[in-house]
Amino acid sequence: MSVGRQQYINNLNQWLSVLIKHNGTDLHIKSNAPVRARIKNAIKRISTEDISHEHIRALVEALMGDKYNNFEEMHQYDGTYDYSDAYRFRLNIYMHFGGYALNFRLIPQTIKTIKELNLPSALHKLATLERGLVLITGTTGSGKSTLLASVLEEINITRSKHIITIEDPIEYIYNDKKSIIEQRAVGFHTESFSGALRAALREDPDIIVVGEIRDLATAESILQAVNTGHLVFSTVHTLDVKESIDRMISIFPSDEQNRVRSTLASSLEAVVSQCLMKGLHNQMIPAVEIMFKSLLIQDLIRNKRDNEITDVIAKDNQNVGSQTFNQSLFNLILEDKVSEEVAFQYASSISDLKLMLSLSDQYNEKAEKNISLK
Repeated sequence: MSVGRQQYINNLNQWLSVLIKHNGTDLHIKSNAPVRARIKNAIKRISTEDISHEHIRALVEALMGDKYNNFEEMHQYDGTYDYSDAYRFRLNIYMHFGGYALNFRLIPQTIKTIKELNLPSALHKLATLERGLVLITGTTGSGKSTLLASVLEEINITRSKHIITIEDPIEYIYNDKKSIIEQRAVGFHTESFSGALRAALREDPDIIVVGEIRDLATAESILQAVNTGHLVFSTVHTLDVKESIDRMISIFPSDEQNRVRSTLASSLEAVVSQCLMKGLHNQMIPAVEIMFKSLLIQDLIRNKRDNEITDVIAKDNQNVGSQTFNQSLFNLILEDKVSEEVAFQYASSISDLKLMLSLSDQYNEKAEKNISLK
């Protein structure tokens, strides 16, 4: 790399160092604007001046090298950036009305356990499954990849399995322990999710991980893998369990949807939907909706009674470990992990959550104690 281009990389590394120092998650760079970072879920300015369009273009060229010509045709790029041995970033470069924009998302090098992530212990069940489909869902930045990595690493540590991941790009890096894990990046090791899925069926996998369900071909290939007895994990950009199931079905043409419902009813082992919120101690806390397969859930999916799924999840809490978002928020309030004000912002029904709290002896005792202390 030329001395001139290296200077732009040095500037980038200075901004990334600020992000790392303040435990941020994302760095945002765009033409003719200051550099900003997401720190504790708030956007903060970290450069003292606007960065020119010419500077950002030179940075993009330095980052992409020989791939820059392809970027000029496609106007977007997904990849990774190695800041150091200890810090890697998922990188997205794209064009917008004002010029170039870049996002760097920090990829933690240490894969935390379910307990360390403050996730429900019921999720350990995901690491014991033998076959079927598991969907990890949530909005961008909700921790889907981190949750999935935690489950996969638990499998890696405890079970002897052959795992193939198909990602765009590769985020967490796994080292073989009891399991064999092969990671393939779309655009580098394979042309598409669906193509890699079809090839994976000939590669003796026990578990297949699909980074994201983006199109019909990928969704169909996933169902084929599930129907042949494999365990498949994938992610979907949806808010909750019901929406995730509806999204999976709606990908298919209307004349195929009854078939898909039948397949999901028999093979959908779990849906986990997560959101992150600011906790009482200024850290990010996950609220998690979990649906594990049960006979009643299977019947609802098969017979198009999706509107009843949330109610059944709540009833299945004691039997199979399922929980609604409201049940998750209720527990977080009782455990003094999030405030009521924050919990109500994320509740699927504020009135239902308030009713749950009003009927809770533990909550009422705590409220009375706080009043007496005042």
